[in-house]
Amino acid sequence: MKVKSRFPITISLFTVTLSVALALAATIISYTHFANRTAALTAGRELMERSAEVVRLRTGSLIAPIDAIAQYSGDWLDVTAVPKASGHPARKRLISFLSAMPQIANIYIGYDDGSNYLIGAARTRSEDQLKEKGAPQETSVLEQIILRGNRKRPIRIERFLDEYGDTLSSNSSYEISYDPRERPWYQLALESPHVARTDVYIFAGSKEAGFTVSKRHANGVVGVDITLADIDLFLDSEPQAEAGVLAIINEDGTLLANSSIGDGSMSGDDRKAALSALRKQALNPDHDKVRTIDVNGHPWITHLSAIELGAGTQENLAIALPLREVVGDITRASQRTIAVSVFIALCSIPLVWLVSRSLSRPLKVLAAGTQRIRNFDLDQPFPRSSIIDEIFKLETALDQMRTSLQTFGRYVPNALVHQMIERQETPEPGGERRDITVLFMDLENFTAMSSRLQPEEVMNRMSRYFEIVTQTLLAHDATIDKYIGDAVMAFWNAPNSVEDHPAKACRAALAVIEACKAETDSWSGEGLPQVRTRIGLHTGDAIVGNVGSSDRLNYTALGDTVNLASRLEAHNRQTKTSILISPDLARLVEGAFSIRSVGEAKIKGYDKAVSVFELRS
Repeated sequence: MKVKSRFPITISLFTVTLSVALALAATIISYTHFANRTAALTAGRELMERSAEVVRLRTGSLIAPIDAIAQYSGDWLDVTAVPKASGHPARKRLISFLSAMPQIANIYIGYDDGSNYLIGAARTRSEDQLKEKGAPQETSVLEQIILRGNRKRPIRIERFLDEYGDTLSSNSSYEISYDPRERPWYQLALESPHVARTDVYIFAGSKEAGFTVSKRHANGVVGVDITLADIDLFLDSEPQAEAGVLAIINEDGTLLANSSIGDGSMSGDDRKAALSALRKQALNPDHDKVRTIDVNGHPWITHLSAIELGAGTQENLAIALPLREVVGDITRASQRTIAVSVFIALCSIPLVWLVSRSLSRPLKVLAAGTQRIRNFDLDQPFPRSSIIDEIFKLETALDQMRTSLQTFGRYVPNALVHQMIERQETPEPGGERRDITVLFMDLENFTAMSSRLQPEEVMNRMSRYFEIVTQTLLAHDATIDKYIGDAVMAFWNAPNSVEDHPAKACRAALAVIEACKAETDSWSGEGLPQVRTRIGLHTGDAIVGNVGSSDRLNYTALGDTVNLASRLEAHNRQTKTSILISPDLARLVEGAFSIRSVGEAKIKGYDKAVSVFELRS
């Protein structure tokens, strides 16, 4: 017989709801597709124009301070001062510039006699470069002084400063190679009375690519460096870099800087294709015009605009964005789409809510109830309130099962029942060897007392007594095996493992004696004999498991360990003690409890006399 496929109710409801939603969405999308496409293109053009203007302004705020430093450097009172081995009067000023404007890589003053003073950011040097120079790890600022003048051998002095400008360490050497007068920034400043900017070149100190803004003063040149890497970081910080490409390209198509982070949605091939298209457009720029290009089969829109990048020089700011990422002013189409979608959703919500609630609520209650049964928490009954016939029948069946297990647990140790449910075991005759601690307890003079009382009174007294004993033993993790008249047998470490079970059994025995004393003392009087509790304890190997037939089983422990515990309990009568323990148990708990030897005893079933110990509170 072919088995039909069945699906959970949650998946069925989800599938139906999703199918309806997709059908409605398809209708709405078809209606708004063409209108939204036109609106998106319009919005894209406006976005690109606004984006370009914002980036131009932000770039201006990045470069303008550098231009200003170079432009007004001639007004510094100490700009003409030649540096000394101890430093330069402008030291604090240059460090403050570096701190306030992190886009600056280096600021320096070159002199006509070949001397040079530099304050640079340590971040622009690689770890290997700093290590080679011997810079401490806390180095934030580099100070470099080259003293040339009339010296036969120029001197280079390098200091490594922390973020506050305090010296961490320094070194000096004879400088024979670097001459500021030979550098592009120096030579370019000599040719112009205004602020000048170099083309891209490799910096002598950091080996980074960048350009320098410089200006001539009375006896030298002030230069300010900015690296292309810092411009890349600036472009990366722009919102457009998350989904598109920003680049600065000069008039011959050379790529000066570009964004590179992205949000993960753009592949490396798409980035390369977009940059290639932007470089081609920069050869014949049509500024402030939005174009559409194809990037690996996907439409992108681009925009080129002129941008000043130091000393009035102009480059091309290029922006490219995927058309799908463009968010524009499509208010009318969006409003219609939202209105229709909301109306449909509002109409369907009440029906879906009522159906889901009526179906899921009783199922959740049943799921929680079955979990309680699994945890053997059987006190809370199942409600029988569902209006759905199948669920009502299931509620009734589960509550009957809970009641049956609760009744079953009164005859079998709870730990054993819990274990069988947890492991989904079927009880079978048989057992296993376990190291356990066995307790036997009995009431001395119980027979003499019960012979003088009515059976109902005996039952009432024993019920109260066994309630105290049971709760005390269970509180100490005991497994209660059986009640035999006025006697009780219990053991530890089966079916569940009990850590340090010998000590736990001793504590339980002491607790039982203390807990039962008030009850048994209340039975004396009216000529009745004094009744007291006697306990025997022994630790050792035993066979623990299900004993009986396939029709009826009893979970118990068998073996010499059980027999000796029973004999020790009976021996309390001769020693006038309450708790006797075996030598094996005494050895295991020695030092943890008060124990005294009561000599040796001839125990029935044992050829040799057995040492007996009393456990005292």
